[in-house]
Amino acid sequence: MKKLALLFSLVITTALPGASVLAEPAFMRDVNTACNVGLAPDLPTVITVECSVCHDLNDFDAHKPEQELYEHHGACAFCPENPDCAPVRPSRNELLAEAQGITNEYFETLFKLFMKHLSDAGNDFAKVFPDCPEIAPEIASDFSRSNGALVRRVTERARNARNMPDSWEAGQLEKFTSSAKDKKPRTQFEITKPDGTTMLTKEYEAYAIMSGEDDVKYFRYMRSITLPGLDKLPCLKCHGTFEQLPTGVREAIGAEYPYDMALGYKEGDIRGAWTIKIPIVEGEGGED
Repeated sequence: MKKLALLFSLVITTALPGASVLAEPAFMRDVNTACNVGLAPDLPTVITVECSVCHDLNDFDAHKPEQELYEHHGACAFCPENPDCAPVRPSRNELLAEAQGITNEYFETLFKLFMKHLSDAGNDFAKVFPDCPEIAPEIASDFSRSNGALVRRVTERARNARNMPDSWEAGQLEKFTSSAKDKKPRTQFEITKPDGTTMLTKEYEAYAIMSGEDDVKYFRYMRSITLPGLDKLPCLKCHGTFEQLPTGVREAIGAEYPYDMALGYKEGDIRGAWTIKIPIVEGEGGED
């Protein structure tokens, strides 16, 4: 157990009413399921791994020894004293459901925080832009650490250079745009708006199990971001034509993003995509 505590710096949380429990993504669930079998009876039922121990905040793909140990040898490497270790690996469908859930929550959190900043600024869009460079990246970093998956948005017409896609993401963005032009069917999702009401949105999805440059496998998921009309969401007030921009927004964008490429969109255009990258180990995601 010393090895388990040392490597993962576990945060042990007792499942009491009202207790706060950190998010438990697939790889954490795998470790928890494996290592909590046959342990001392005085230990609590829920063991939650603090993801930031193994995932660097500024460079999520920078592997630490503990992360590599898990990715190459699985959960049982962290509880060798337990001969009954038998991790439950998520199926492809479970990984897809997890990625869809993370995307929904990320969307809703970002939407809620942006609308709060807008309200605090007296609904003056120009006054929100000084905060924009940090709002989304901070949320993405928090979600990445708490879910154990790389969470971000990507687009080929970037406003923030950190949102440029990699080769796989760029290929999916091209397919999304082509599908939209051909009016191909989309998947419907239900999003909770900041005011508590629900919003139905139809988007394109893509997912695959792929090996990274480090030969570690990842479940990769993308969902398109289609720009709605101004009667539904205010997105075009920051990404639409010059005629749609509120007073001062064009100047504010130029001040914060001198190389901005994210203007001139119209309703129905694919703005970009949400993208999720979940690390998996051998044997995961093989069965539906």
